[in-house]
Amino acid sequence: MRDLFLKLHRWSGLVLGLLILVVAVTGSALTFENDLDAWLNADLALLREDPNAERLPLQTLVDNVRREYPKDTPTSIRILPIGIFTRNRTTELSLKSGLSAFVNPYSGTVLGTRSREKSLARFLHLLHTRFVAGQTGEYVVGGLTAVTLLMALSGLYLWWPRKVLSLKRSGSWRRTNFDLHHVLGFYSSLVMVVITLSGVIIAFEQYTDPLLKKLDSKPDPPADLQSKPIEGGRPITVDEAVRIANATLPGASTSSINLPPPGKAVYRAALKFPEDRTPAGRSRLAIDQWSGAVLLRTSTREAELGTAINNLKRSAHTGDIFGWPTQALYFVVSLAIAAQVVTGFLIWWKPRKASQA
Repeated sequence: MRDLFLKLHRWSGLVLGLLILVVAVTGSALTFENDLDAWLNADLALLREDPNAERLPLQTLVDNVRREYPKDTPTSIRILPIGIFTRNRTTELSLKSGLSAFVNPYSGTVLGTRSREKSLARFLHLLHTRFVAGQTGEYVVGGLTAVTLLMALSGLYLWWPRKVLSLKRSGSWRRTNFDLHHVLGFYSSLVMVVITLSGVIIAFEQYTDPLLKKLDSKPDPPADLQSKPIEGGRPITVDEAVRIANATLPGASTSSINLPPPGKAVYRAALKFPEDRTPAGRSRLAIDQWSGAVLLRTSTREAELGTAINNLKRSAHTGDIFGWPTQALYFVVSLAIAAQVVTGFLIWWKPRKASQA
């Protein structure tokens, strides 16, 4: 059994090592994906000065963007909470054209637009999740992640007899490399299992989500909700919709909301509780744009088991689950996975003398 596991572990690493290396390195970079994207696009995403003023109403920002780009249409707005690390962030609005517009939330100045799809962070995301190859690429990455999960488990089995916990102080480079492979594998094994298992669930969510939903007793809420236009009335503003959303789920804050055109479309808000580590949160509300009535209410604090697992899968995979400490841990473990590919290859590679070759 040990010989079989050793061969499977070795040849899986040799055949798939380069692909695993790409996924691991890009995964370490994406641990801080949003911060990386803001830093790379600081001229639009970050304010140069530390503002000491009140934010303008969201409706004012929306109107300013409409005036600046009359041939385009704002479709949604991201709302960052006011805090130490977000006070100098601009407000981002998505446009119908696919571009994002950035606005100073204190002065209302429209700073410009850019395409997120053409950013480096987005490229790294697509490379990490699907090798920039669409749905087929996502399945390939999912299969690769499943193999990496099996390699982590088989690696623990192979580590057990020797129980290498540290590097030898003296010895050849090959012995040091051998110990390093085992040490990295053992100390990163638990996080590696969490990363790979959640990654498989995400890659094959078309199949895993329905299975997890069977753990819930309630059916999915209806998707075809509509507002009821009021003759002679006016739609509520985006600020009013946000206030209704925050009041409906006390303790949560709206992280994003769509901007429905006048008619039967509804406001759809994403909300985030403090304990929810995903960037946008997992709670959802649908609001009638005329009356302000709440048509749909989904709270992560009331989620059943299947939905709760689905809500956690992303933060468990990215390291967001406990904030920056786990983000830093995941960053190191992702690099450790990459290092294991290199050290594993060097364990296998045994150069011979020219005469022997």
